[in-house]
Amino acid sequence: MDKAFAAYLRSCDAGELSSREEFLSQFPELSDQLKELIDAADMIGNFTTGSSGAINEGDQNQFADQKDEFGAEPGAETIGLNEVGRQLGLTGELSGGDPAVTLPMANRAKGDPGPTLPFDLGDYLLLDVIGRGGMGIVYRAKQSELDREVAVKMIRSGMLASESEVRRFYTEAQAAARLHHPGIVSVFQFGHRAGHHFFSMEYVRGTDLQRKINNGQLQVNEAVGYVRDVALAIHHAHQKGVLHRDLKPANVLIDERNKILVTDFGLAKHLDCDSSVTGSGDAIGTPHYMAPEQASGLSDRANAQSDVYSLGAILFSALAGRPPIVADTVMQTLVNVVHDPAPLIRSLRPDVPIDIETIIAKCLEKKPAKRYESAAKLADELNAFLEGRPIEARPRSRAMKTWHWIEGIPLVGAIMGRRILHGSDSHRRFQAALLLLLLMTPFFAVAAFAMLQSYQDAIPATVRFAGGIEGGRYTQISEALADRIKTRHGAKTLVMNSSGSLVNRDRLMRGQIDLAPMQATAISGDRLRVVAPLFYELLYVFARKDTAIESLADLKNATVAIGPDGSGSQATAELVFASLGFDQAAVNRRVDSWQDLFSDQPPDAAMICIGRGSNLVNRLIESGRWRLIPIQQSVQISLQHPTLRPMTIVRSDFSSLDLPAFESSKQNPTSDWPADGIPTVGTTGFLAAMDDAPAELIVAALESLYADPPLGTDLIPRSNAAEWQGLAFHRAARRFYESK
Repeated sequence: MDKAFAAYLRSCDAGELSSREEFLSQFPELSDQLKELIDAADMIGNFTTGSSGAINEGDQNQFADQKDEFGAEPGAETIGLNEVGRQLGLTGELSGGDPAVTLPMANRAKGDPGPTLPFDLGDYLLLDVIGRGGMGIVYRAKQSELDREVAVKMIRSGMLASESEVRRFYTEAQAAARLHHPGIVSVFQFGHRAGHHFFSMEYVRGTDLQRKINNGQLQVNEAVGYVRDVALAIHHAHQKGVLHRDLKPANVLIDERNKILVTDFGLAKHLDCDSSVTGSGDAIGTPHYMAPEQASGLSDRANAQSDVYSLGAILFSALAGRPPIVADTVMQTLVNVVHDPAPLIRSLRPDVPIDIETIIAKCLEKKPAKRYESAAKLADELNAFLEGRPIEARPRSRAMKTWHWIEGIPLVGAIMGRRILHGSDSHRRFQAALLLLLLMTPFFAVAAFAMLQSYQDAIPATVRFAGGIEGGRYTQISEALADRIKTRHGAKTLVMNSSGSLVNRDRLMRGQIDLAPMQATAISGDRLRVVAPLFYELLYVFARKDTAIESLADLKNATVAIGPDGSGSQATAELVFASLGFDQAAVNRRVDSWQDLFSDQPPDAAMICIGRGSNLVNRLIESGRWRLIPIQQSVQISLQHPTLRPMTIVRSDFSSLDLPAFESSKQNPTSDWPADGIPTVGTTGFLAAMDDAPAELIVAALESLYADPPLGTDLIPRSNAAEWQGLAFHRAARRFYESK
């Protein structure tokens, strides 16, 4: 019984029901019970639409008095309609029932079907039935006085029509009669004869959009052209204060000239064989094409954008061959219209241009404010597409599309406070996988953490080192470490030269390198970590021999080279200048390559902070053009700047050079190096990395650093490095020093 009744409802929805009797004959054993169930459904439909009962005489006279407002227009042109064409509200094939039930009834014997067609209704001769809807029935008729074919619509329940049915019928005629547009079916006359209400309208020979859709796929431009013309007609109705509320392909007639005419204005239908729902406080319209605000029962909130939604649904159906929202029952369809996003048209028909998909998606937005503000604006967009112009609407973002899909998962819907009645197979599979994933989350979390830790602590495929100036100490030690790591661990290595410590720090913090040597003055930031103290760097202050510079005080107003921009020498020189009270105006700082010291016009002096045995320092001494200037205030400067310390330049630092005497002053050259050396300040060079550098890389770098043979006589021993306090060591480096 349930399956048979469901089949009946589906046949009604699809417009495939020829008659109830024919349908009942398919179920002979259930026919009596099934007929009672169908009759009960009709009774419920009538009950939900308002008060029932016959119209009293006063009401009949009221409507009779109003009929003259809709008299025929003498100059109105009429157009024929083929016998299978639909008029005002036809939603499928001609449904069952005796056409005579709407005709004037005399006292008839039981079983007498009553008058037959053709039937004389005053000025109209009703010839045959051309369509039937949920509330009305339409006849092809001959208007005698004007000798023309017209369509006559009457209330389907005839003399038994309730007051609410008559009022809705009158509202439809009144709404349509006030509209005069080439895209809207014209109403000629409204009348009341022999206890029956009717109105006549132009008779259109052709077909309707639903039949075209049923006959096969429409071309994109053809469908767009139809809906554009419908939108223009609906905009005219909106301008006249009329909302259609029941736009659907069956209500779009297409004449023999391929022009559209919109019909069935203001109709409120019962929940019966055309799948339309009527009634105060209920959904009004056809479920597949009604806007969410109508489907939710808030029909009083319907506005122009509600019709825009229906126009988008019509265009979707014309291109895809099915409405955007479908379900097994009317109620499920209503719920889905309210809550579920419509699928993208290209998911059903990939050849549809993206602009049309965007237009349809905008029309089908759940919130009216997100749709086109008017039917005219929609028509403009469709016309822009047809003319090859860009449209204004923009497609939904990928994030929004993803969120709409996620909303269709039943579990997500329940969390959001709504029930997903019909989730797709993909949604259900995703939900099952999600639940399984939630159960397995603790195990996955532990495994993922272990894998992540292992991955993060592994040596990278390519280890990137920062160096320094070409031939400098930073470059030498970085190249040596790179060679050892490549040999010991098989990793690729890369050494990138730079202008000095500050550049190395910036590259390290941007993730461009993995390990970098830099001075203590450059170690800053919460994430920078020390891997190892490498060696001490001394500040060599040189002055040209042909100048009068003999002390730091003499640097005032002189031109002093402080190295390339971003170098450690530049940072150290600025600390010394600050201690001496030299501002930017006191010293002419030259920020340039050290090669400038060997040019024809070198600066007056140079301040170079670099490791012992530097090739650059050796070259300057061997040139014979420069002399070293002592920093007598080294202790005071170091107290002011903790990253600096007092140090001494000794003769043994240059034991490899075959030199004559060093000059301690321009006026008194001497062959004796000062016994206690030349006082200066210095800092420490460190090997640094980021705090998230792989532990295995840090250990590999330290093992290579302290392996035999030593990477230079100036390298700070491991034992001394382990005693260092107050340094922000990398966690792996701290464990390395504490282990032995």
